[in-house]
Amino acid sequence: MVPRPDFFGLGFLVRKRAVLELIEERTRDGEETSVPSLVSELGLSTNAAASHLKRLWAERYIKSTAYPSRFSEQLGPGESVRDLGFTLARRGRERLRWYRERDRKEDDEK
Repeated sequence: MVPRPDFFGLGFLVRKRAVLELIEERTRDGEETSVPSLVSELGLSTNAAASHLKRLWAERYIKSTAYPSRFSEQLGPGESVRDLGFTLARRGRERLRWYRERDRKEDDEK
Protein backbone atom coordinates (compact mmCIF):
# COMPACT_ATOMS: atom_id res chain seq x y z
CA MET A 1 0.00 0.00 0.00
CA VAL A 2 1.35 3.37 -0.98
CA PRO A 3 -0.15 6.24 0.99
CA ARG A 4 -1.12 9.32 -0.93
CA PRO A 5 1.10 12.37 -0.54
CA ASP A 6 1.02 14.73 2.40
CA PHE A 7 -1.06 17.65 1.17
CA PHE A 8 -0.60 20.97 2.91
CA GLY A 9 0.87 19.33 5.99
CA LEU A 10 -2.40 17.55 6.77
CA GLY A 11 -0.86 14.08 6.81
CA PHE A 12 -0.96 11.17 4.42
CA LEU A 13 -4.26 10.18 2.91
CA VAL A 14 -5.20 6.52 3.16
CA ARG A 15 -7.87 5.17 0.84
CA LYS A 16 -10.74 2.90 1.82
CA ARG A 17 -9.22 0.10 -0.22
CA ALA A 18 -5.98 0.15 1.80
CA VAL A 19 -7.92 -0.10 5.05
CA LEU A 20 -10.05 -2.96 3.69
CA GLU A 21 -6.95 -4.81 2.51
CA LEU A 22 -5.37 -4.50 5.94
CA ILE A 23 -8.56 -5.73 7.61
CA GLU A 24 -8.69 -8.62 5.11
CA GLU A 25 -5.12 -9.62 5.95
CA ARG A 26 -5.70 -9.41 9.70
CA THR A 27 -8.99 -11.34 9.43
CA ARG A 28 -7.21 -14.06 7.45
CA ASP A 29 -4.63 -14.25 10.27
CA GLY A 30 -7.43 -14.58 12.84
CA GLU A 31 -6.91 -11.09 14.25
CA GLU A 32 -9.39 -8.29 14.83
CA THR A 33 -8.73 -4.79 13.54
CA SER A 34 -9.24 -1.83 15.84
CA VAL A 35 -8.39 1.84 15.98
CA PRO A 36 -4.96 1.18 17.54
CA SER A 37 -4.09 -1.36 14.82
CA LEU A 38 -4.91 1.15 12.05
CA VAL A 39 -2.89 3.81 13.83
CA SER A 40 0.17 1.59 14.17
CA GLU A 41 0.02 -0.17 10.80
CA LEU A 42 -1.15 2.64 8.50
CA GLY A 43 0.13 5.67 10.39
CA LEU A 44 -3.32 7.22 10.72
CA SER A 45 -4.33 9.58 13.48
CA THR A 46 -6.70 8.16 16.07
CA ASN A 47 -9.55 10.27 14.70
CA ALA A 48 -8.88 9.22 11.09
CA ALA A 49 -8.72 5.54 12.08
CA ALA A 50 -12.01 5.80 14.00
CA SER A 51 -13.62 7.62 11.06
CA HIS A 52 -12.55 4.90 8.60
CA LEU A 53 -13.94 2.15 10.84
CA LYS A 54 -17.23 4.00 11.43
CA ARG A 55 -17.75 4.47 7.69
CA LEU A 56 -16.81 0.91 6.75
CA TRP A 57 -19.05 -0.48 9.51
CA ALA A 58 -21.98 1.70 8.44
CA GLU A 59 -21.49 0.50 4.85
CA ARG A 60 -21.34 -3.12 6.18
CA TYR A 61 -17.91 -3.80 4.69
CA ILE A 62 -16.73 -4.84 8.15
CA LYS A 63 -18.48 -6.39 11.12
CA SER A 64 -17.93 -5.84 14.80
CA THR A 65 -16.81 -8.83 16.81
CA ALA A 66 -18.64 -7.41 19.82
CA TYR A 67 -22.03 -6.91 18.14
CA PRO A 68 -24.06 -9.86 16.85
CA SER A 69 -24.92 -9.29 13.19
CA ARG A 70 -28.63 -8.98 13.96
CA PHE A 71 -28.01 -5.70 15.78
CA SER A 72 -27.79 -2.34 14.07
CA GLU A 73 -24.42 -1.01 12.95
CA GLN A 74 -24.94 1.99 15.21
CA LEU A 75 -23.35 2.71 18.53
CA GLY A 76 -25.46 3.13 21.60
CA PRO A 77 -25.18 5.98 24.11
CA GLY A 78 -21.72 6.12 25.65
CA GLU A 79 -20.24 3.59 23.22
CA SER A 80 -17.27 4.35 20.99
CA VAL A 81 -15.93 2.68 17.86
CA ARG A 82 -12.54 3.00 19.55
CA ASP A 83 -13.56 0.20 21.93
CA LEU A 84 -14.53 -2.30 19.23
CA GLY A 85 -12.69 -4.84 17.10
CA PHE A 86 -13.68 -5.62 13.52
CA THR A 87 -13.28 -8.32 10.90
CA LEU A 88 -13.98 -8.27 7.18
CA ALA A 89 -17.61 -8.94 6.25
CA ARG A 90 -18.89 -10.69 3.11
CA ARG A 91 -19.70 -7.34 1.55
CA GLY A 92 -16.12 -6.17 2.19
CA ARG A 93 -14.76 -9.27 0.45
CA GLU A 94 -17.04 -8.51 -2.50
CA ARG A 95 -15.78 -4.92 -2.66
CA LEU A 96 -12.15 -6.06 -2.64
CA ARG A 97 -12.95 -8.56 -5.39
CA TRP A 98 -14.48 -5.70 -7.42
CA TYR A 99 -11.34 -3.56 -6.92
CA ARG A 100 -9.12 -6.44 -8.11
CA GLU A 101 -11.28 -7.17 -11.16
CA ARG A 102 -11.22 -3.48 -12.08
CA ASP A 103 -7.41 -3.47 -11.76
CA ARG A 104 -7.16 -6.55 -13.97
CA LYS A 105 -9.35 -4.94 -16.66
CA GLU A 106 -7.25 -1.77 -16.55
CA ASP A 107 -4.06 -3.83 -16.89
CA ASP A 108 -5.54 -5.71 -19.86
CA GLU A 109 -6.32 -2.43 -21.60
CA LYS A 110 -2.71 -1.27 -21.41
